[in-house]
Amino acid sequence: MNNNYERLFSTLKAPEPPTGLTERILLRIGVRERRMLGAKIAVSAAVFGASVGIAIAGYVNLVASLSQSGFFQIASLMFSDFSTMTANFPDFALSIMESLPIFTTALLLSGVLFAIWSMAALIDETSLFRNGRATAFFAVK
Repeated sequence: MNNNYERLFSTLKAPEPPTGLTERILLRIGVRERRMLGAKIAVSAAVFGASVGIAIAGYVNLVASLSQSGFFQIASLMFSDFSTMTANFPDFALSIMESLPIFTTALLLSGVLFAIWSMAALIDETSLFRNGRATAFFAVK
């Protein structure tokens, strides 16, 4: 029985792939890669827009909180009564630190850092899409 299988498989020829199959597969991979990069660009642009919106809202909120807390009035003492400020510097420093709204400052900084990060990702993906590097890897040589 073993001889029959050996004879059967020795006479059969291995099937050959159709001509141009490799090029079609690589082209299809390149098309899907560009489509995926387009989707990543759209998501990165949406994230960048949201982070810029958060940064702008954080800035507006910080300015409003600084004016409500009296930070600008205390900070103006540096310019109007400099000698009084230097004489009472420990109290002045504590007043400045106490009137600084920490949460809104952290919101603004996180929005700005997130905007920078998302802008870098957007630029990176856009350059890959524009330069055609997504399909250059799969080019037939």
